[in-house]
Amino acid sequence: MFKALDKVNYDNLVLNQNTVKVKEALKPNNLVNLSCFALNKIPSNAERAIKTIPAHLAPCVLRAAIAKKESETASAILSNWPLKDLCFKEILGSDHADIFQEGMGFHFDLVVFRGIRNRTKFCKITTVDFRGFKLNPTFCQLVIQMWPLMSLKKSQVKPKYLAKVIAKTAGVAASQLTEEVLPRLLFDRTIEPRYRIHIPRGERMVVKLDSIQFTNSNTLFLDYLICNCLRSITPVYVSVSNIYIRSDPSIGDEITESLAPFIVLRGQDMEYLEGISLKQLEDGIFFMVCSDIQKFSHLRALDLQDCNIYLQEGRTRSRTSGRLQMVSTLGSFAHLTRLDLGFNYLLGCLGELLDALKTPLEYLSVRGCDLNEDDLAALAESNHAKHLRELNLSKVCQFSIYENDRISPVYLLRITKHFPNVNIFNLTQNHLPDACISEFCTILTQNLTKLKALDISGNILTENNLLDITRSVGKLKSMQWFRFTCASNLLEEPFIPFDNSGEMKKKFCDTLASLGRDDIKVDLVKLSYAIFVDLLDVMD
Repeated sequence: MFKALDKVNYDNLVLNQNTVKVKEALKPNNLVNLSCFALNKIPSNAERAIKTIPAHLAPCVLRAAIAKKESETASAILSNWPLKDLCFKEILGSDHADIFQEGMGFHFDLVVFRGIRNRTKFCKITTVDFRGFKLNPTFCQLVIQMWPLMSLKKSQVKPKYLAKVIAKTAGVAASQLTEEVLPRLLFDRTIEPRYRIHIPRGERMVVKLDSIQFTNSNTLFLDYLICNCLRSITPVYVSVSNIYIRSDPSIGDEITESLAPFIVLRGQDMEYLEGISLKQLEDGIFFMVCSDIQKFSHLRALDLQDCNIYLQEGRTRSRTSGRLQMVSTLGSFAHLTRLDLGFNYLLGCLGELLDALKTPLEYLSVRGCDLNEDDLAALAESNHAKHLRELNLSKVCQFSIYENDRISPVYLLRITKHFPNVNIFNLTQNHLPDACISEFCTILTQNLTKLKALDISGNILTENNLLDITRSVGKLKSMQWFRFTCASNLLEEPFIPFDNSGEMKKKFCDTLASLGRDDIKVDLVKLSYAIFVDLLDVMD
């Protein structure tokens, strides 16, 4: 349900939006809001007002401008912002979650860009915080490319000198990258001197972003390298909480080869990076870059899905070397609590990896991993079992290179009792058998008493057994969300009546209602849909 790099408060988790209280009817605007609406009709009036009104009213004036979609006024307000912090989550809340997305009529991303670019001597901003919002990729790229360089004094704009600073900070030896590529990029970025962000002498402005994604199919990683490695001399610098690096199928020239995006880890501020996600890496790439990753000891989340990590039991040099590298990498993170190892080959080695972690995990995903029953036993007996709040064991019974090591679905269901504090459990596409559903229902009611969400979609079970599971989850006071599949096989789906899912869903909802649990959200999906959603999630 959630990803490794997500920040989740499991104690206050609300998965069924129907249980949230409906907002009260809109109340009449108070005098402050009415005054703000009147001021914002003329941008020059708003600009004069923001300089003279009490500073604590600035968010009210900005909210009023956004409510009326007055872009010019909003830019003027930001250019003269009287507070040190500009935190959009505190100002806008959750009502404007998509305001920075492409296609929004207001184009608030451009409004903010102009407001910061044209900041005046009255502007006191030292922190621009975009965390909590998903940013338009183009806007995010412009912030990284332009704001730090636009804050340099004219005398500092020397491409060759700046390239040397970058190379030194990143610890990169002289090469075509440092001698030709970086100076050329810097020249292109600083060619227009009349656009400058004026920061008072001795002051700095930090721009905080939730995340940024790099691939080997574009050069955004070079722009971030420039921005990041010049932070000691640029008055404006960008701080990123999470970094995503992904290999694309196509490989370009030597600058955008498979290893190129990992250069962003060089010179990166180690203290503030919270999460790293590496996906779809080519064979051997992870072990080539793991030494760079180990430096970030403050990581709280690590996502290593589909990184072509192959680990095996045994005492041969190659097998021992791979396991030691992986153990050393995981052991270097003292605060890691969220880990995704999905779609890697870890047969017989999961226990060794879990023992290397210094802090109990709250989130673990081994979806699609090649594991055996000894691995699941090691997980159940580890010190992580009682601390896990979200566990993804989907597709672990699907495939094994060695057929005799295949995990029995019966065994999988039986070890679920060892995770008493789990709130979200994913068991999709595991060929769960009807024979052990009665035992699983007992585990649900006696051992998984804190469960809030259960996903068993993609498993073919009889209707009666699904009703038994539904009654069991209905007895859990904490339960909020339940997803399952009601189908015999893929071949029968085209012949099922169009409204069948609605009728079937009603039957399960009525079962929950008879237990007084109509607050639980039932999500009934077709078998093909469950597989399709899983495929999209892998490709995401």
